[in-house]
Amino acid sequence: MQRERKHRHAASTFDTNPTYSTVQFAVSRLADLASLLPSVKFLALLPGIRGDHMVYCSRGTGVILKESSTAQRCNMPESFSLSFFISPCVHDGRHRNEDKAQQRAATQPPPPPSSASTPAPSSSKAPKKGKEEGTIASVFASLSGGSLEDTLPSRFSALKQSLIESPAHVEHLQKTWNSVLPALAQKVDEVKRLRGKTIPEVEFPGSGSNAHSRSLSDWTDARTYAEIKDRGAAVIRNVVPRDKVLEWKQQIREYAAANNAKGFPADNPQVYELYWSKPQLEARSHPNLIQTCQTFLQLFHSPASTGASSKVQATGGDLDRAASLSNLLMYVDRLRIRQPGDAKFALGAHIDGGGVERWECDEFRALWDNILRTGGDWRSHDPWSLGTNGERMAAKTDMYEGPGQCGVFRPLQGWLSMSDTKAGEGTLKLLPFLRESTAYIVLRPFFSPRKSRTECASTSEFLDASNWVFDGTSKKFPGCSLGHNIELDDATHPHLELAETMTSVPQVGPGDMVLWHCDGVHSVESHHRGTTDSSVLYIPAIPTTKVNWQYIQDQKLCFHQGIPPPDFPGGKGESQFQNRGTPADVSDTTARRSLGLEPLDLESAAPDEQHLLRWCNEQI
Repeated sequence: MQRERKHRHAASTFDTNPTYSTVQFAVSRLADLASLLPSVKFLALLPGIRGDHMVYCSRGTGVILKESSTAQRCNMPESFSLSFFISPCVHDGRHRNEDKAQQRAATQPPPPPSSASTPAPSSSKAPKKGKEEGTIASVFASLSGGSLEDTLPSRFSALKQSLIESPAHVEHLQKTWNSVLPALAQKVDEVKRLRGKTIPEVEFPGSGSNAHSRSLSDWTDARTYAEIKDRGAAVIRNVVPRDKVLEWKQQIREYAAANNAKGFPADNPQVYELYWSKPQLEARSHPNLIQTCQTFLQLFHSPASTGASSKVQATGGDLDRAASLSNLLMYVDRLRIRQPGDAKFALGAHIDGGGVERWECDEFRALWDNILRTGGDWRSHDPWSLGTNGERMAAKTDMYEGPGQCGVFRPLQGWLSMSDTKAGEGTLKLLPFLRESTAYIVLRPFFSPRKSRTECASTSEFLDASNWVFDGTSKKFPGCSLGHNIELDDATHPHLELAETMTSVPQVGPGDMVLWHCDGVHSVESHHRGTTDSSVLYIPAIPTTKVNWQYIQDQKLCFHQGIPPPDFPGGKGESQFQNRGTPADVSDTTARRSLGLEPLDLESAAPDEQHLLRWCNEQI
């Protein structure tokens, strides 16, 4: 968004701390500003004003936080302006880490970062920088040595109290809790009984008549289709030819070795901080993979198809809530080559795409309306709806800009297998009951046990509904810490019985793909007990939305420079790597569109999508 603001006094502390390393615009020297005035308009966002503070102003002086990691001064006229795109950033101009987030949160919640911005041409805009340099360990409190114990500041007690509307609302929540627990127990028993047979499998249709169908019901039978919607995940067989994927893996190994690529753990990387290798680009561009992602996105339905009135799709009146499920975008992510015997990449049960934001953000919380609202029926919760009024697209999943937090709407997470891997060999685990687990997790902050597990005579006594009382005043949101995704274990969410219900995906081979719902609980087996590597390319499925397209434009600039995408730990990345992939290596038109390298196709778009797509194309 381009804005003008008169120069005015603001008390600021100017610091040359190297943590001031993010810059969102291209001015190589402060002296260059003199040549720009008065023909350019200058945006100065002052301390205390909602927005981004890349420029601090006091009377007659401006301080710009430069890419050189230093803050410098220059004289400014008494009135001036300069406008260009500034991506969302932390309010004090520093990279945000958990400590800063905790310190700031002790007073009041920060407003969600603004995303309403109009990108400038790539020649004058630097990419939104990645966050602090690091690895995947930065993303999870447990991997980085943190704890799942309650660490939220005291103001979250007030947040919880604000969500309780009346005594009748308390009664509703209690009745809902008492209804969810037995339904959850039935699902837990079912998973225990079926063991590893709960994750549905689908064969990619290949060159058959259904290969280009965008309806998953044409790819499989009615029973499997229903199981996918109920369990929130699927294995898709033979998406990419096996030999091609094995060739990619060997090329990645050579690329990583030649450039001394880093990852986690540092002494023996298993999850590489690689985003722009040529094999990764080829995989993301493969027509079968693109077709698979597009087909599975159709499991979601837009506000217009919920039966509720919506101006979003019909008129395009609110672009923040619009989505085009038929136009896939490519969210660039890492890869994993996990070696036999590894036990360090012990990624526990979690849900990506936000932690405490699920309750703090009004739009995010509205997705659980049937669960939380007085008179609502949790059984009516539809995980595949984008919201009655497009709340999925408007929800803020990264209010605290934690390292690795996903800043886009990512309805389906996924990976492409590069190895033959079965249960016990460091593979993915999923919790295969989507509606029941979501209802339980959403309600969990409002209930606490009367007696602890050690005070009860048995586990069944501890888990029984009679042992759980309403908690509308504590600051507890189990499994949540600021700037991290929600993480779950037996202490935070005991009724899920995760030790027995987290289910390893069926054996996969090179070229198989796994996709799972964004609300799905998942983990990685703590120990790789196999004899060969367990390897995947992380490739999710995201649709075109306003927020997603803005992110793709920032990601595109990172692509040109070879640095990590905006959501990921920052640094130089692959910018100096030999044989790195570039936009010139992507030739397929659909793939180029998914990376923001070409305008989206308006001619074949449905009428209710054209307004959004036209806006997207205007940003290039």
